[in-house]
Amino acid sequence: MLIASPKKLPSSGMILAEKIDGRRDLIKRLEEWLEELIREAYDGEIRLEEGFDGWITLTPDEEIIRSAIELQVRMSPIASGRPPYPARVLELTESKIIVEYPSPERKTITKSFPTRSFAATLGYSHDRPKDFLNLVGIFEGAPVSLAAGSPSRVQLRLLSEQVLRGLDRMVILRATAREVEEALASRRLRNLIAHHEPLTLLAHMLYVRLGADLEKAYERAREELEKISRSIVVKPLPWKELDEALKLEKSF
Repeated sequence: MLIASPKKLPSSGMILAEKIDGRRDLIKRLEEWLEELIREAYDGEIRLEEGFDGWITLTPDEEIIRSAIELQVRMSPIASGRPPYPARVLELTESKIIVEYPSPERKTITKSFPTRSFAATLGYSHDRPKDFLNLVGIFEGAPVSLAAGSPSRVQLRLLSEQVLRGLDRMVILRATAREVEEALASRRLRNLIAHHEPLTLLAHMLYVRLGADLEKAYERAREELEKISRSIVVKPLPWKELDEALKLEKSF
């Protein structure tokens, strides 16, 4: 059974590179989803709370719980002492990208990189690197996977799959997988979405069906998710603009 505790968690807790960002009910919602996820594999007590610098902490730090979480997501949200590091984008401008992530030692690490070189690691070296990163789902508040000061192989594979699918996409932040699935169960939305992929526990990517209108899918997703919480973020990522950016890059 998952129990939200107001007490300070012990240092042995699992630190997640996730924050509630002002959504006060998110801890409870995440607890409910995790309880369902590990019910058959783990029968001990689990506690979740907002810990140091706002990072969510989960107790206990058990391998079976780690494995269950990591099997559900593309980017492990668990703080790591070695790369790839799960991070969040704090700021993104044309000149720099600033990210933050928690360490197992309970410190928040903040790093800054040139936006142009960050985008170049993902295969884009032309003008407007900020716009390119936005088009692949790297924007302020979104998760990113890092290794050696650059996007990791996890991030590169995710971009590769976006390109191969050739579909419009949407990124959702501050929502659990269950909440996204609830929204997708709506008759107004389910026939517009081809694929739902959790990036982390609280960040998700939706692929819009070929031929479906991105604006319509975005409006309906936003409306359905706002019924759950107005703090949930939905950001549309049009394939046409990403395709044009990639074609421009190939022309040079």
